[in-house]
Amino acid sequence: MKAAILGLMTLCLAYAPVAVALPNAVFGGVAAATSDLDGVDITGQLLAAALWNGEAELPGIWRAEGSVASLDITHLLGRPKLFGRDVLLLRANRRDGKLEALEATFVDAGSFFGYFQERLPEGLSRRDRQAELEKRLLARQTEFSRIYQETVPALREAIGGATGDARPKRVRVGHTRVLRAEPEEWRTGDLAVRLLDADHRLVRVTIQPAALASRHWIDRTLADVSVRDRLAALADKVERQPDGTVAIRDLRPIPQGFQPYCGLNTLAMAARHFGMLLDEDWLAVAGGFQNTGSAQGSNMVRLYHATASEAGLGMDRKNSLDLPGLRRAIDQGLPVIVWRRFCRQRNALHDRFIRDHRRDPAAVLPDPTLPAERAGWPGDDAPLHASVIVGYHAERREILFLESWSGRDLPRRMRAEELAATTYLSFAFKP
Repeated sequence: MKAAILGLMTLCLAYAPVAVALPNAVFGGVAAATSDLDGVDITGQLLAAALWNGEAELPGIWRAEGSVASLDITHLLGRPKLFGRDVLLLRANRRDGKLEALEATFVDAGSFFGYFQERLPEGLSRRDRQAELEKRLLARQTEFSRIYQETVPALREAIGGATGDARPKRVRVGHTRVLRAEPEEWRTGDLAVRLLDADHRLVRVTIQPAALASRHWIDRTLADVSVRDRLAALADKVERQPDGTVAIRDLRPIPQGFQPYCGLNTLAMAARHFGMLLDEDWLAVAGGFQNTGSAQGSNMVRLYHATASEAGLGMDRKNSLDLPGLRRAIDQGLPVIVWRRFCRQRNALHDRFIRDHRRDPAAVLPDPTLPAERAGWPGDDAPLHASVIVGYHAERREILFLESWSGRDLPRRMRAEELAATTYLSFAFKP
């Protein structure tokens, strides 16, 4: 299992573009944008009653990011201050156009450390290379600790001053032990302000109407819906196309950025599909990621099972691909996550094929029984990657899958034989 985590960590670099220290899913737009709000403290505007009763609009330009249930998520193309501190990322959650929550990320270890891959001088011995890497990592950890330790008490004091609430209380969010968070909560008027100080990795503040401040990760519109009815709604998202393709509708990638997060982002994609307000940065905290720029030491298998439980689902974990089980899951609207061996050449082939298939639906993948074709499949020494299975074509023996990379909204296709030969672990959600 340790080897699987390390392999998964290795490949997450393969297609991750270089990013600045911004939460990974949205780094491009925020990093490139300039805004009149950059460096401006907008605390008063965000706490104003007029904003929450619909009389005022959010300042700045906002970009659509995705959705959870009937909730639309956007983020600000700008870097303002809130409670006197620089904000890395400011998100807004709206339902039917009405603002329901604001979420500000101030510190995020995943974005700060990225994928820790340093360029070292030529000619160093193996021992000297290791010593230099450890020295540089320690310097990064020291700097991150300084930022973290300055930010948390400063926010706590500023929130208390802005709200006039001198006695915040601890609240619990989530019912599984692995995913449970315990933020502090202040009240001001009809608003609740929550500060999440998470395991020396993540610092976030959420502002929302107190009446909507949930104790669940699942969206409030689904919290009182029975699991049976939620499963029926997921089954309704399955499309059976005239050509025989069966696929889950509306499941979208969450770009992983320059982090070893493919296993987390694919899980976050499934969680959002189930209606949960979970993202990869909190999942990294819950999964025990360390401040090392790698996945080493984490427990993602336990995290996968906890996420299924949080959604009211079970999970089948296997050391191989269960094709009948995969089809049963897809038929019920439940995605399957696979950790698989990967190589760039096969990825390029799948890229080309999806373009060919769009032009000509009769196009077929190479015959998997041909020795020359099988020789090109990644072997046991290939790095690992996580993908989300969202469909299949039984007659053509094709599997549809999504990646945690931006610009990959259209599922690609792989022969079932190749996926079975290269899958290392599979995680199938089940009722």
